[in-house]
Parts: sequence; structure tokens; C-alpha cells
Amino acid sequence: MKKEMINMQSPDINDEMICSIVSLAATGVNGVERISLKITDEIMDKLSLTTTIKGVKIGREPEGLTLWVYLITEPGVDIVKVSNEVQNKIKGAVESMADLQVVAVNVRIEGSGI
Repeated sequence: MKKEMINMQSPDINDEMICSIVSLAATGVNGVERISLKITDEIMDKLSLTTTIKGVKIGREPEGLTLWVYLITEPGVDIVKVSNEVQNKIKGAVESMADLQVVAVNVRIEGSGI
């Protein structure tokens, strides 16, 4: 049975919607080629209290959401600059579109131009 985490203030916002917001925000940043899809996402989802969908992992804490996003960047980009911009875009997008507090956005660069 798939875990479903729902925002108590906005009951229509589910994990798949949050992951879509995260994916759109991340791929809208210059230098990001795509979200990294992992075969282990589904396995890890079964073993942990977080939800992983399409290269995005969501963790719920009392203070708010902790988000992880796994990316492939374009070749030759400044990874630190791109990662910071991705963090800011995701935090802003989720907080404004889903009306949820974001505690942390963790960016993992899985590769460059693969």
C-alpha cells in the first residue's frame, strides 16, 4: 500500500503533486539537464518513512518538509551555483504553490551530461 502524506491545511496536496512541483522547479534552473531516476527509489520508499517519487524524496518533520532531489547537470556548469539556485527555486515553489513549510532542500548531483 502506497504511503500518502497529506497537508492538513490543504488536503488536496499529495506527495505526487509536491514531487511535480519540485521537479518543475529544479528543471527550470539553467544548468540542470534532468532529474536522475533511480531504480532503488521504489525499494527505499518501502524501507523508510520518506516518500521517493521520480528522483525526489520527501520527508515530513514537525517543523515542515525536508526534500531531496537527485539531478544530472549540463556539462561544464558551476555545480555550487546551480545547486544553490535549485534549492532556492524549490523552496519558493513548494511554499507558494503547496502552502507547506520547507525546512531543507538537499541537492545531490548524480552526474553531468550523462
